[in-house]
Amino acid sequence: MNKKEYCSAQSPFIQEQRLNEKSKRTLSKYERDIQKFIDFIPDETEITKTDVLAYKEHLCDGRYLTSSINNYLTILNTFLKWCGQGDLRVREIKTQQKSSLSNVVSESDAKRLLRFAKQRGREDIYLIIMIILITGIRINELEWFTVENLKGTHFSVLNKGKERDIILTLELARELRKYARVHKIESGRIFVLSYSTIWRQMKIIAGAAKVNLDKVHPHSFRHLFAKSFMAQYNNVLDLADILGHSSLETTRIYTRSSIDEKRAKLENLRKQPKK
Repeated sequence: MNKKEYCSAQSPFIQEQRLNEKSKRTLSKYERDIQKFIDFIPDETEITKTDVLAYKEHLCDGRYLTSSINNYLTILNTFLKWCGQGDLRVREIKTQQKSSLSNVVSESDAKRLLRFAKQRGREDIYLIIMIILITGIRINELEWFTVENLKGTHFSVLNKGKERDIILTLELARELRKYARVHKIESGRIFVLSYSTIWRQMKIIAGAAKVNLDKVHPHSFRHLFAKSFMAQYNNVLDLADILGHSSLETTRIYTRSSIDEKRAKLENLRKQPKK
């Protein structure tokens, strides 16, 4: 296949993924990542394994994290196989499984961010952080927080082809209903902010609160929720159910200590006990 043929194949491939019920966000990523490959490959000539390897080397030139590179390659390999070009697929970069969580906010970081969010008048960001800290949702599940779903203290969501319950505490449900009343939201979604807007506002608040910007992102609060749950209840089965994980191996990531926590243990290791 040549570049023109890959261009023609892109739309039908995305359409098939849509029929496979991939989320809008996933479909958008597939389209962007495949276009990145198409933009890179040469015009006219038949695309060979050498061209795909050159693209892989291009990704590895230092601009992307290994996890991002492997994500690009996974999507590309799926597309190549769909196109009947499976022999052009390339290997992902081998990485050692990390034994620590990094770039995760601490409990004290979270409290400081919540305080500064309120001080800056960003009640929406305050509540979004609270939602993740209390329920452990993925940020794309925020769209299920609607006036209709908040009539009770739990509701079902469909994500990644799986249905699961989101459970609210009584206090959180009351706060969200109050927010809807104050802002005259009578139906539909409580928050209509895009992911990029939420991410940007969190960074602004983190800057004001003097919290490490690298640690502040929506998924970081999901990590903190999971770590707090494990610390208090040590029940990986319940946690997997709450987080919507199919594999316990994914959930067990949250049983690991953060880099900062490991450093604190090392600092304390050499301290002499007081007499």
